[in-house]
Amino acid sequence: MKTLMTTFFAAFIFVSVSAFTKAENKSSRLATADNSINLYIETITNGNVENMDALFGSQFIQNTNANGKVISHSKAQIIGFLKGQKNVKQNCSATYTVMEQSDDYSIAKVEMKYRDFTKVDYVTLSKEGADWKVNQVVTTYK
Repeated sequence: MKTLMTTFFAAFIFVSVSAFTKAENKSSRLATADNSINLYIETITNGNVENMDALFGSQFIQNTNANGKVISHSKAQIIGFLKGQKNVKQNCSATYTVMEQSDDYSIAKVEMKYRDFTKVDYVTLSKEGADWKVNQVVTTYK
């Protein structure tokens, strides 16, 4: 009986540690502003849609300047579009520069260079709990 109890206890500890580690790894993808920016770039340029819901804040909005007009898209619209782009790799190279950074807020300039043009996303992130979330993206083209 003592051996049976020890086995159950060991199994319980193993399952608990495994579950904790898995939850920690998922959250750690958003633990820093840099991690969140890199995940944003992976999502946009490589069609990596895992953890996308966690990446974007609840009040997310994207504004795009197109022919002198500003077109806005909500979180639900962007997620719907990106899910349709799952695993689609953009033919571009992407880099980013952090323009402003504080303990709870960050602004980054993400440049995606295609053959004939460059897409520039100004990405605003804020810390929500332990995670950094993308709250706003302003897109321009040059």
